[in-house]
Amino acid sequence: MTLLLWLARLVLPAVAIAGLLVDARFQLDADGAENAVGVETESAVPGGKSLTSTWYCPTAYSRRLEVGGVEARSELVVTNTAAEPTRASIYLVSPTSARRLVHLEVPGLSSRSLEVADYITDELVSALVEAPISGVTVSRRIRSTYGSDVASCSSVVADAWYVVSGDTQADAVSYLVVYNPLPTDAVVDLSFASEAEAGVYVPPELVGLVVPAANTISIDIGAHVRRRDVLSATVRARLGRVVVDHIQRFDGSSGRVGFSATLASAATSTSWYHPVVVLGEKERVSVVMSNPTDVVADVEVTLVSGEGKIGSAITSIGPYDVIQMQVLPKAEEALIANTLFTSAESFGIIVESSSGIPIVSGVELASGPNGSPGKESPEQEILAAPNEAESINLPVGRESGLSIAPGAPSGSRSWLLVLPDISGEVVIAVENTTSSVATAFISRYGEREHYEVQLAAFAIQHLRLAGGNTIEVQSESEVVVAAIHQEPKGAGLSSILGIRFAEDD
Repeated sequence: MTLLLWLARLVLPAVAIAGLLVDARFQLDADGAENAVGVETESAVPGGKSLTSTWYCPTAYSRRLEVGGVEARSELVVTNTAAEPTRASIYLVSPTSARRLVHLEVPGLSSRSLEVADYITDELVSALVEAPISGVTVSRRIRSTYGSDVASCSSVVADAWYVVSGDTQADAVSYLVVYNPLPTDAVVDLSFASEAEAGVYVPPELVGLVVPAANTISIDIGAHVRRRDVLSATVRARLGRVVVDHIQRFDGSSGRVGFSATLASAATSTSWYHPVVVLGEKERVSVVMSNPTDVVADVEVTLVSGEGKIGSAITSIGPYDVIQMQVLPKAEEALIANTLFTSAESFGIIVESSSGIPIVSGVELASGPNGSPGKESPEQEILAAPNEAESINLPVGRESGLSIAPGAPSGSRSWLLVLPDISGEVVIAVENTTSSVATAFISRYGEREHYEVQLAAFAIQHLRLAGGNTIEVQSESEVVVAAIHQEPKGAGLSSILGIRFAEDD
């Protein structure tokens, strides 16, 4: 017995040490996996190490139905940044019909577009775009009766997606489109937070929701959540991975009119950059931030101009909560909580979690009448409630719009900005994410001539260009690139986000 005890005493420390080593190895693997996920949550133009390009577009087309749904007609824009031509394969996926294949020839250093409605008009359509070379990217111009928006497709599938600015009031429709491009079923859980309640709300019917393999589902948020002005949503896949779009619409019955379609964010971060913001008599700006963790996040929201930082405000976001901070003209300055005032008409925004808790941030831009339920616009600005059997006619010449855009969690030295063929000027912004002076070079893709822009620390510069161009931005240090466009004398406000080039290590 004594011999056995002696042997046990020798063996147990060795087992404990081995266990610690194994646990440390697992911890390192977990940390590495977390870092890998961080890299994979941001879309990028595939680099030289990639042999192909694959993009996922949750909303390629959808019809408005008597029982619900939203009108969304997409023009897919395929851009080839390589010198050699390519043939893109576009798979149109619908829950109500067989998958369709369309081929699109794209010359080198060029963009070509495809109108999805020319090939399929099912209730809900997603698109998978593949090219046999690297350097191909895909974006969408999505149009509705209530306006238009420009949205990138995604080069990644992820197990968590975040929407920061939903609205479920009586004049609003808010939808999630969840696309599973993989060959096995996905199972997702949805949760929500609003500015009116503390903490998270989980509808039981949206737990364990199955998204069939290579298929798409849509979720009307307003059918599961109370009427709220500010709402965030989280889609988590317990099995598989998915891609998520958010569609938001205001029908004008209280005054405001707008349509926004954007890819949700698959990343959380302690810093977010929003390059393009325009504030005027007809524009409204707000920053919406959500905290997907169980710890309070202290956040600083900073405005930046051509000279650098020009003002900031501090707020806190509770666990699993969402908060909105308005940005108002200096002339309206008053003691209002969670509000920033500025005399600048165009600026950028930096959102930083000073407590080190990762958050999600987005900016909501709106133009035109500002009426909402309970705060209706003057009668002449209110539109008749839409009839299911008739299409609405917006007032001719009235500028209006809605754009909800996530920020960029970090900068990059190389960006691509695809500007669809749209009327009027596009405001392009380059925002310096560093504390030192930066020089950026802006050129039309494939051309040698370029604009040289000097950026002070954390500063932003705006340029005006025509649509229908593909813009490349190269910088000595990390910057963030985006653009904004208002349809002249019409409905349509678009935030056009830049797509970073993948860095080949």
